[in-house]
Amino acid sequence: MAPTQVTFPPPLRFLIPALLLALGLVAAWLDYELDLAHDLERIFTDVTTQAEATGTRLSKVTWQHLEKGEIQALNDSLSDWKHEPWLRMAAVVDDQGKVLASSSSQWVGRSAEATPAATAWKRAKQNSGKIMESATLEDGDFIVLAAFPIELAGQPRKWLLLVYDRAHAVASAHQDARQRIFWTASVLAFMCLCLWATLHFGIAARLERLARSVRAFGEGRAISIEAMKGGDEVHELSQAFRKMTRQLADRERERTELERAVIDSAENERRRIGHELHDGIGQQLTAVLMSINGLHDELQAKAPAYAEHAEHAGQSLREALAEVRALSHGLAPVPLWDQGLEHALQALADLTTRSSGVRCVFECPAPITEIGESTACNLYRIAQEAVNNALKHADAGDIRIGLEQREQCLMLEIDDDGCGLPEEKAGSGGIGFRIMQHRAEVMGARLERGAPPAGGTRIAAYIPISS
Repeated sequence: MAPTQVTFPPPLRFLIPALLLALGLVAAWLDYELDLAHDLERIFTDVTTQAEATGTRLSKVTWQHLEKGEIQALNDSLSDWKHEPWLRMAAVVDDQGKVLASSSSQWVGRSAEATPAATAWKRAKQNSGKIMESATLEDGDFIVLAAFPIELAGQPRKWLLLVYDRAHAVASAHQDARQRIFWTASVLAFMCLCLWATLHFGIAARLERLARSVRAFGEGRAISIEAMKGGDEVHELSQAFRKMTRQLADRERERTELERAVIDSAENERRRIGHELHDGIGQQLTAVLMSINGLHDELQAKAPAYAEHAEHAGQSLREALAEVRALSHGLAPVPLWDQGLEHALQALADLTTRSSGVRCVFECPAPITEIGESTACNLYRIAQEAVNNALKHADAGDIRIGLEQREQCLMLEIDDDGCGLPEEKAGSGGIGFRIMQHRAEVMGARLERGAPPAGGTRIAAYIPISS
């Protein structure tokens, strides 16, 4: 199969899968974003619900320990909660941000701004009530912050700060979303590939083969249309084309046979008229000419004054007889019917040289055998028309008629050294060329028009030997 040339816009077998793939990827990306946002929202809701419940309980425990001044017991209580899922840090800070107790002893006594609860402490300083929000730390961790105020009588406000790390959950959500979009894109790509393969191999490639077959039939390089396998519309289309080509072939065969019959009938009629002119009117004119010659001899002896009139009448009659004979030979060339195509073409060359003064030669390297009467007649008429065109339009000084058999082909060539074919007739040719082309088609031959190496015009007919 010839390589496909990609054009713009591309063929539908490429465009449709590409558009579907693009739309599918856009839809998958939107689904990825929506699913990710939904998962993150769900994770935040779960964590905040847990943080609120834990913060409420720890607030009560913290208030009880602070009221009694049990800082170590508070530390122990907070440490007991460090294994709660997602809890990264639980700490109690005073109004100056100093950590009084923590779930991890490493943060006790340090400033809250130096701990993972720094962001929660900044939010707490700006508010007076409970805080519940999410944040992103500088290291990229996703956290949920919770701050619960602890009010003690006669003491400054203290805060219970909770930090929940949801980075793993967010990473899992991202991973799940990426896996979903990967599998969705893979399925879409596979479906689009299957669609392209179906459109390309199942439809486009078969339509291309059908188009090449139809083009070959239209150019005469094939006698039938290739049948496409399958039971779909392409198969039905190929069957319709095959039926159409059979009908066209039958009509073409009938037309060719009818045209051949018309040409044969016309040739027979020309031959009959030529014979009538030669044997009928020609003989009668010859008899009249003999009578006038006898009359001229008598008038020469008895009335010389009238003999000149008889001489003029005889001369006119001889000219008319010559035209009748020329017509009869043109309509029914005697050498063609009696001696064959080679002698007829030689006689045509000799007659052209005598009548026009233009040198015309006939060349035939070897005798031509096994040529039918109809083919010989059509070849003679093609040569006759080509010679007449060279004399009338080409202003030729030298004409060559060549007849030669090469392998399985019989070639007739008529060359002249004239001015060549006029530009206005170079495309479609005149009526004479169309007649020659029609005769070639009737014979199953190929007619070409061009220029020989020395210039001028060449008309060539190539006839398969089987014809």
